Amino acid sequence: MKYCRDRVKVLFVSHSSAMYGAERSLLLLLKNIDRKYIEPIVALPEPGPLEEEITKLNIKVWEVRSPWWVRDKVDVRSTIRCVISEVKALWKLISTLRREKVDLVYTNTIVKFTGALAAAINRKPHIWHIREILQGNPGLHSLLPHKVLFKLIVSLSNKVITNSNATGRQFQCLDHHNKVQVVYNAVDSEAFAVPSSFPGIEGAAQGDWLVAVVAPIQENKAQDVAIRAVEIARKAIPNIKLLLIGEADGVYLEYLRRTASELNVLDEVVFAGYRDDVAKVLPYCKVLLSPSLVESFGRTIMEAMAAGIPVIGADTGGRKEIIKDGSTGYLVPANDHSEMARKIIELFRHPDKVTMMGERGREVAAEKFTVERYAQDITRVITEVMQMSCGGQIAAYQDQ
Repeated sequence: MKYCRDRVKVLFVSHSSAMYGAERSLLLLLKNIDRKYIEPIVALPEPGPLEEEITKLNIKVWEVRSPWWVRDKVDVRSTIRCVISEVKALWKLISTLRREKVDLVYTNTIVKFTGALAAAINRKPHIWHIREILQGNPGLHSLLPHKVLFKLIVSLSNKVITNSNATGRQFQCLDHHNKVQVVYNAVDSEAFAVPSSFPGIEGAAQGDWLVAVVAPIQENKAQDVAIRAVEIARKAIPNIKLLLIGEADGVYLEYLRRTASELNVLDEVVFAGYRDDVAKVLPYCKVLLSPSLVESFGRTIMEAMAAGIPVIGADTGGRKEIIKDGSTGYLVPANDHSEMARKIIELFRHPDKVTMMGERGREVAAEKFTVERYAQDITRVITEVMQMSCGGQIAAYQDQ
C-alpha cells in the first residue's frame, strides 16, 4: 500500500505569470487554501506579477517553461516547436516532482499538458482545472482535434474541475466515469467596497454615466459590440462614457479606434488599458457590459456583482449560470448591439432598477461565490483524489 502523508503536497501548474482571470483565481485559492491539509508549491513559465504575489505567501515557485497546446494560431511549425519544448519541459518538471516529493499535480488551465504528463510518468494523481470553452472561440485553437483533446484530459486526470456547467458540457459525449465536477470561481467581495475617491482615468470623470467592459482587448471579447451599443445609447444618455479596460491586441485595438471614429463616439470611448485597480473602478460604474462571443464563466461579472452594479451580458456560455435575467442584470442575444443599447437606456431611465439589481448582485455574490466556499471545494476535491489514490489512508477534509 502506498505511503501517504496527512498533509498533501500539491504542485500547482500555471500557464502564465500574468494576472488575468485564471491566474487571479489560482492566487485567490493559494491565499485561502487550508495549509493544515495542503502544502502548495507552484510551477510558473517565467517571472511576473503572479510570481511576486505567490512569493509573498511564502510558497515555493519553480520556473518550468512549457508550451501551450491550445493557442491563438495553429500550424505545422508551431506543432513541431510544441513537441520539442514539451520534451524539455517534461524532463524538468519530472525532476521537480521527484525532488520536492510531490503527492499530487494540479493543472490550472486547458492550454498546458506538461503537468498531466509528468504526473502520469511519475504515477502521481492529477487534477485538471478547465476554465475555457473552445467551440466557437476564435482566440483558442487546439493542436489536437477537440474530441481527442478532451479524451486525453479525462484519461490523464483523476478529477476534472470545470468553472461552469457550460464548460463541463464539452465532456458530455465522453465516458468520464463521473470525473467532471463543477466548482464556481470566487470573488473577494470586501475588495469591491466603494473607495474614498474616484480613481484617476484619463478621459473619464466621476460625474459621467460610466459603463465598462473589463477584458483583454481581443476579437473574441467583442468590445466592438459595446461601442456600437454606446453609439445608440448616447442619444438618450448625453454623459455616457464607455471604459474599455484591458491589455490590447494592437490590430484589434486599431479596429476599435477606427470603429469609434466612424461612429463619431471617440469622445465617449475611453481606452483605459490594463489596470490593477479594477476593484476601485467598478463601484463607480453604473453597468458592466459583457459582450464576448464565448465566455466559460465570466469572472468580471462576479466582480461587478460584488461591487453592486448590474451586468448586461451576451446570452452564451457560463453567463447564464451567473446572471439572473431581470434580477441581477440582463441577458441579450450575442452580437446584438441594439438590444444591449436598449437595456442600457432602460437602466439609465430607471435608476431604482440599477440600485435593486446591484443589491441583489451583492447578495448572490456573498452567498454563491465566496472565497471560503471556493477554497473548501477545491481542497475537498484534492483530498478525495488522495483518498482514492492512497486507499483511504488519509483523513477526509472537514470544513472549518
